[in-house]
Amino acid sequence: MRVVAETFLRLCGIVAACLLTIPAWQRGFYATALLCICVGLICAGSVVAAQIRVTRRLKRHEPSVVRPVDREKLRNRALLDHAPVPLLVQYVDGTLHAANRAARRLFMTEGVLREPPEALIAALEKEASGPEKRLIRLPSVGSAPRVYALSVGKGAGAGGIVAYLALTDIEAGLNAAEAQALRGLLQVLSHEIMNSLTPIVSLSATAEELFSECRGPADSRHETGPLIAEALGTIRRRAEGLDRFVRGYRDLARLPRPDLKPADLGALVREIVTLFMARWGTRVVLDVVVPAGRLMVRLDAAQMEQALMNLLNNGAEAALGQSAPRVQLAVEMADRAVLIRIRDNGSGIDAALREQVFEPFVSFKAGGNGIGLPLARQIVRGHGGTLVLSQAGERSEWTTTFDVQI
Repeated sequence: MRVVAETFLRLCGIVAACLLTIPAWQRGFYATALLCICVGLICAGSVVAAQIRVTRRLKRHEPSVVRPVDREKLRNRALLDHAPVPLLVQYVDGTLHAANRAARRLFMTEGVLREPPEALIAALEKEASGPEKRLIRLPSVGSAPRVYALSVGKGAGAGGIVAYLALTDIEAGLNAAEAQALRGLLQVLSHEIMNSLTPIVSLSATAEELFSECRGPADSRHETGPLIAEALGTIRRRAEGLDRFVRGYRDLARLPRPDLKPADLGALVREIVTLFMARWGTRVVLDVVVPAGRLMVRLDAAQMEQALMNLLNNGAEAALGQSAPRVQLAVEMADRAVLIRIRDNGSGIDAALREQVFEPFVSFKAGGNGIGLPLARQIVRGHGGTLVLSQAGERSEWTTTFDVQI
């Protein structure tokens, strides 16, 4: 505004000088006319100088030490680093390079992948035309391996790049889909089997009562009555056992959503220890490792207690065959998450059976119903966590380790 006002005054001075110069010259006031001409010239020069200054000010810019090409590269790198999906590039020599921060964090490298995971190499070696998605499992820092969808795009060779790779974490989605499918399966099985078992139990009990009270020829009753009663009694006992068995699976299908609330994990562990000692007493030694201080975690205390007790009871049963049976419950912090480890020194789990331990209806111990581990995993997944069977170390005293991360 100030510049506009000054310019307006100078223009008024030029106009006034022009209007006064001609009359003054005509009347013979030559000195006055020359003075007006000088004032007009000075005002015109001021207007021109002000315009030049404004133009220069508009064109002025701070010098930059970064070239335009480099600025474009820095901007692109910043955009890539903010992308949550790990991105890789493959060069003509076959090497893989992390292209953004997510990839550098996943593969723990600042640039080239010195030792790429075998699953990633195997996926890239498959012949594919055009972009293609594959599912691969990759290890994660401080947590269990996770499943990624690999998208591969062919490069044109510009800059030596022959392929662009994107890894999308789909572990949570797969877990949710698997849990939903499991609930649907269990509901169908429970409905169909219960519809068959209910009349069997009722009719067999009625028939047993009728035959026990029947009055007929003494010889016939003496020969066939006990056999029929025994057979019907066996049917009833088996049907009742199967009825209880199926009700356990129905409980798994009806597992409610966890009511997540802040809970003291130390207090939960103390409650679990009390329950464990009440059942196992001195037959199995329980080691407890809990960090000092109060550890608050959002969870459903009742459901998590059930899941951990299932794991501890399985570990205790597996360790009973040893001369000094031991089970451990350890809690630690890992990458801003809580890691709960259940270990035992039993005979261990055969490597060929490791992938089947979480399948429902599958049990490798006498009298087992195959419900404990699937139920525990479903509870943990309901908390947004993971339950995995970890690989035992060669020098470790523990043969089996289940990791719960929430």
